[in-house]
Amino acid sequence: MSDPIRRSEEPLSPMKALSILYGEGEEDASREIVDGLIQQIFEGPERKPLAGIRRKLVGFVFWFLNKTTRKEIHTRTDGNPYTIFRNRVLERSTHSYTKTLLRPGDTTAGLVEGGNPMNAIYMMLCPRVARSARIWDTLLLDSVPSRDVQVRFAWETRLTHELASRRLKRGEPVRIKAFAAGTGLSVILVCERLLREGHDPKLIRAVISDRDPAHSSKTFQLIAKMPLLRDQIDRSGEATHGIFAKAEDIFQAAALAETPFHVVTVVGIMEYFPGHTYATSAERLNEPAPAAKPNGEDILKIVASQTGTGNHLIMNTHREGPATRILEVFGKRFCYRRPENLRALAATAGFLPTGTSFSGNVYDVEVFEKQGA
Repeated sequence: MSDPIRRSEEPLSPMKALSILYGEGEEDASREIVDGLIQQIFEGPERKPLAGIRRKLVGFVFWFLNKTTRKEIHTRTDGNPYTIFRNRVLERSTHSYTKTLLRPGDTTAGLVEGGNPMNAIYMMLCPRVARSARIWDTLLLDSVPSRDVQVRFAWETRLTHELASRRLKRGEPVRIKAFAAGTGLSVILVCERLLREGHDPKLIRAVISDRDPAHSSKTFQLIAKMPLLRDQIDRSGEATHGIFAKAEDIFQAAALAETPFHVVTVVGIMEYFPGHTYATSAERLNEPAPAAKPNGEDILKIVASQTGTGNHLIMNTHREGPATRILEVFGKRFCYRRPENLRALAATAGFLPTGTSFSGNVYDVEVFEKQGA
């Protein structure tokens, strides 16, 4: 068990919690946030997708934002165009998260990045942060789609832990790989939980990959603050155990070969790749279809090459509806899949469902097992 922390009831906003968690210093506060996340995910009442009046209102929110948002195309000094969105209501909120919507990244305008934007939503799982949330925190970070991001994160974390601990309880080593995982917070929580339960750290190997090297730096910075995890840092990528974070572009069809993993997560990424979908943003908006390569099958071939036979993949659907169409207003583009579409896609790479799945308003999370050749 980690050292005791002096608990504080001082208000802690989601964005402040985020800066503490991945910033320098403030080790006690960072550990308190991690403790809060672990408590909520593994010990607290199950976080559930929103229902009732808030779910019914999401259609109005989509209509309102669609009517009040406009797109502007600007030109940089180098002559290349870039897009920004304008919405007076969101701008007047002055909430830091609105930058994610109104100022998409230069090279990722159609994506929801897995670094700070997603982690801000995850912070709402921490009880102390949730108690400190203000109206715009609730509207932006605990909306219908944001709550589904939270429960998707919780499901991913619990399932990864369950599959890993199953092997460790048998005295077998476990290798975990998180593809396109941003800062890999889910895997960090899993490893922390496993070590608190007394499992042998020499049996645990975790690899967190993301195409942005800055995310890997944040991963190491957070791990270094955790007494149980800091000794498990592997910066070379050559150790047989410990936690390694690296820049890896899953968008390219040439990932480096690695020793097969036992538990693999591909969460929050497949919705950007076509193949086995029932609808896409491009079709709905009468835009050109996305490039055929790489498609969903290409990506899963890479995943399958790094997953051992008989081992497990955790993956999610992305459902069409007003909650996700809100993000389309701000230039995000998705490929929509129901569970049957996801299963058909997984089967192309030899993954079959195990019968373990969870369903929300926007996402379903399902566990697959890799079959032999």
